[in-house]
Amino acid sequence: MLIAAILAMGCHRREPPEAVEARSTAAFRRSQIASLEQLLAQAERGELVTTDDIAIGISEDAVKSLLNASLPQEQVIAQRLRVRIETATPVFRGNKAGLLFLATVSSVDAPGAQATLELGGSLEQFRLEQGKLLAQVALGHFAVKQSSLGDLAADALDGLVRANAALLQGAIPPIEIPVQLEQAIKIDGLTEGAVVAKPGVLPLAVSVSHVIPVSGRLWVLLQAKAGPWQPASSQPPARPPSAAPTAAVTE
Repeated sequence: MLIAAILAMGCHRREPPEAVEARSTAAFRRSQIASLEQLLAQAERGELVTTDDIAIGISEDAVKSLLNASLPQEQVIAQRLRVRIETATPVFRGNKAGLLFLATVSSVDAPGAQATLELGGSLEQFRLEQGKLLAQVALGHFAVKQSSLGDLAADALDGLVRANAALLQGAIPPIEIPVQLEQAIKIDGLTEGAVVAKPGVLPLAVSVSHVIPVSGRLWVLLQAKAGPWQPASSQPPARPPSAAPTAAVTE
């Protein structure tokens, strides 16, 4: 039976939830301080240049809506535990893009045996692709908040979840934030008058330069590079013989 197996794994009294929360909060604060010190050092060395970047600010509420739109997500661990990720809360503070998930863990064979699991992580690997800002969720914190299994079983459950962190992380879809950016500047050209310009397209290569999470907002700095110039074809593409002319219809 699953409960007996989990109990057999436990060998010491589980930490109180308050102690786990305090320890996790302290670790997150220390990480924030270290990250802010690193950011300040970069700025002092002149490595954090933003004058030529495009800044996009994304609020915690916007990311929360996107995350929760894809939830709940379920993952079965070791063919015994069903983990259902219910809600997500982003925390953009101190140059850290933190995420907090709440999940319900139940036995595949005995759904009545349940526990509430807290998962912590961060947003990483930001990139811009096909009009979307993408980021991956990296989990790094696990804690059993409430459990009907008892302290020893809950402590062992915590260890079992940690051992299968990769499976849980795979159950969380990547973040996709629509960003409307033109990928090229099209110039029709000038054929009349004193000034003549040939038509063409100036491509724009846009990439993520910096990501700075502060004061409840995720600031994404984008770097745009133009060129090379691509002149338009001198002859328009021929219409296929079978294509009939069409007309625009307005109402």
